[in-house]
Amino acid sequence: MLTHTGTVTLETPRLLLRRLDRSDAKMLHANWGSSEEVYKYMTTPIMPNLYDVENFIEKKLRAYFSPDFYYWGVVEKSSGELIGMATLTEVSEFGRTANLAYSLGVPWWGKGYAREAGAAVLAHAFETVGFRKIYGCHFTENDRSGRVLLALGMEHTGQGKNKVWQLGRYLTYEGYELSCRRYTKLKRGRA
Repeated sequence: MLTHTGTVTLETPRLLLRRLDRSDAKMLHANWGSSEEVYKYMTTPIMPNLYDVENFIEKKLRAYFSPDFYYWGVVEKSSGELIGMATLTEVSEFGRTANLAYSLGVPWWGKGYAREAGAAVLAHAFETVGFRKIYGCHFTENDRSGRVLLALGMEHTGQGKNKVWQLGRYLTYEGYELSCRRYTKLKRGRA
């Protein structure tokens, strides 16, 4: 059985993962929500207008009432900038599984922030909520995200059988997974 917490605040040495609020709209829009470079690797639609971001945040604010909803804004502590997001989607009570997803604005790529945020979410998912397995995936052409998932301890499970229609083209994706057992062994340094 899962012990849902909803989107509680998580902290790492360099990041604060927290719920979004209405005051985040301009920063979210500027830092990643309207970036074509970011959204070419995402399955959700780009948010070209501030109005789109405001609607997006309103939906998240309503969803935060659900204890099995996990969506964090990722804040860089040193600057106070909202630089991206991390989430657990496709939560399955029966299987005790979920899917890890994350996205950062381009200026914050290559700094280890995706791995740091992902590690905090995985620790919470396994140690507090009680998930049995967490999945991850990325579009095949986004190999940097694959390196993040591997660095988090996930194992590559292969290329997805279906293609995803994204920005006028069909894309393949790579799948990954991390079991609670493997996570615990990695944490103890025995994997």
